[in-house]
Amino acid sequence: MVDRAGPAIAGSVVGLKSFYEETGPDHSCQRQPDPDGGAATAIFKHDSRLSLSTNFKSGLALQLVPHPRLSLPPPPAYINLVYFLHPTPHAHPAFLKMPVSSESPLHGPYHLRPQLPHPSPSIHLRPERPRVLEISSLRGRLQLLSLNPDVLRIIGDFCAPLDALQFAMTCRTAYDLSMPRVLSDVSIGDPGEDDGPTRLEKFCRFMLAKPRRRIRHMRALRLLEGAFARVENVRGRDRLEADFSSADVLAKLLHQADNLRVIHIRDAEPLFQFNPAVYEALAHLTALKEVSLYYIGNSTLKAISQMRSRPAIIENGLWKDGPRPQGDVTPFGPFVESMKHLKLWECGCMLESIIDRHVWPHLHTLEIGGRIAKISELAHAFPSLRRLTFHLEFSVKPETGPAACWSELDYFETSAPIPSFPSPARRLKLQYPIGMTSGSHNASDLKTLQLIERTNPVVLSCTVSDAIPATMLERMKGSMPSLRYLELVQSSRLAVPWHAFQRWTEHHIDILRTSSIVGLCIAYVGADVLHEEPAELEARRRRHASLARTLATEIGSLEYIGVGVQDATGGMYALDCSWYRVSSRPADGKGAPALEALGSFDGERIRQTLQDTPREA
Repeated sequence: MVDRAGPAIAGSVVGLKSFYEETGPDHSCQRQPDPDGGAATAIFKHDSRLSLSTNFKSGLALQLVPHPRLSLPPPPAYINLVYFLHPTPHAHPAFLKMPVSSESPLHGPYHLRPQLPHPSPSIHLRPERPRVLEISSLRGRLQLLSLNPDVLRIIGDFCAPLDALQFAMTCRTAYDLSMPRVLSDVSIGDPGEDDGPTRLEKFCRFMLAKPRRRIRHMRALRLLEGAFARVENVRGRDRLEADFSSADVLAKLLHQADNLRVIHIRDAEPLFQFNPAVYEALAHLTALKEVSLYYIGNSTLKAISQMRSRPAIIENGLWKDGPRPQGDVTPFGPFVESMKHLKLWECGCMLESIIDRHVWPHLHTLEIGGRIAKISELAHAFPSLRRLTFHLEFSVKPETGPAACWSELDYFETSAPIPSFPSPARRLKLQYPIGMTSGSHNASDLKTLQLIERTNPVVLSCTVSDAIPATMLERMKGSMPSLRYLELVQSSRLAVPWHAFQRWTEHHIDILRTSSIVGLCIAYVGADVLHEEPAELEARRRRHASLARTLATEIGSLEYIGVGVQDATGGMYALDCSWYRVSSRPADGKGAPALEALGSFDGERIRQTLQDTPREA
């Protein structure tokens, strides 16, 4: 029986209702039906929630944005692209935002990020076959497919695989252009589906049918929670049963996947035990850069130790092979020079047997949970570490003397207070609430104060209880003289109404009046706002603007303010905020400053820029 526990491996889910052959659709080709209307045994599935077709219905604008810096870049140029659907009188163009640079955008650190303007109720999708995309230009209109194929491939590289699939269904030429992108990043086994084993087998057979034309395009393969599990009804109750019937054909596919760069297998250990040919094929690959094997055991360690690839990122999750032998040598030694990012979510003890044997000079990110070695030992093994995360349910061995550690970390995240943490951290993220226990001298809060004082962060993300004493907030502020940006989430056992959150904020605002913060993002656990009517949405915006104006008036150093609610489904710091910029202040220092409301995209960009605020010399 397959265990559902443990975080699902991240990745975009590419399920596809049917594979189209390389010849492309025929003249009767139609757009794929909605997910609920297709056959249950199909391989690929069109997900309307993720497709540009649906987002286009809401007037989606895709923007290609550089990584945030302290100073915002100049406005980029726009290339006006009408999306791959047929044009209608009300069609809104989709904008692809390109940087004005002589360098190719493919070589720069850019990301696609959505900007969501007000939706237009007049835009709708029609079921007939999409027409040819046209490009608006100063000289008139031009058909998309008349562009140079190299240009089309570059455009396709910026599309998500599902969006490329939408384009592939329009015509034969679009199919030939888009299928390499569709096949480049595939995820199978969405926990919401119950046909993962069938879909995986069909996908492998599709790829093996024309291996030279198809397998060479595959760069990432993610086998998620349901890839090897099937729902079985036992005595009237549904439960997951392991199904590794696709292991043979998967091994054949992996053996030929010479261009594969990323592999995620959640049920790695039971899969390798069922069919060792899978891990033998995995060990045969030479181009892997990221390897994620979540459920691990002796077979998984053997597979890692035999890998011919030298990955930069390795992820392991939970030991699933009975008692782990004591004193064994974990297989990371061959990757000392190549490894840059190591994730050991619930198996930090794997480092214990080799912590004194190797030094990883290039490893910059460590995410670890479970039983953890001394921090001084981590610092010795990873001298170049910049980002450190202590996952849930971890324990750190205490130091027995002075600890020589890193001069400073760029990012430190922890799910419990570590009062003796020895290094400063530019950004500190606390994944636990402060002030949940009544009283101003409870042990957890006092440990948090010591942690904050030792790290002296420039950027702090913290969650505080609505019952936290004002003295605790005052002591926290005094422990962080370098603080410039604060993300503060007010939590409660139950969702609180807006007026209670506003009253709480105004009551504690005096504590921050004498601080030097330039950015403040404050949110609360409120009622669901995803289905608000337009009038309610506008009222919420007015409330946010009013509180932002109050904060800007009381805290004279503020330049950017975010006010919003916590998205409980997205994590502790998944915030839906309205952002404002202080555009001017009265010359005499009296009265309310002028605020400029920022769009959702600009607000998120400001948030990322503030999170990257450097420590002043």
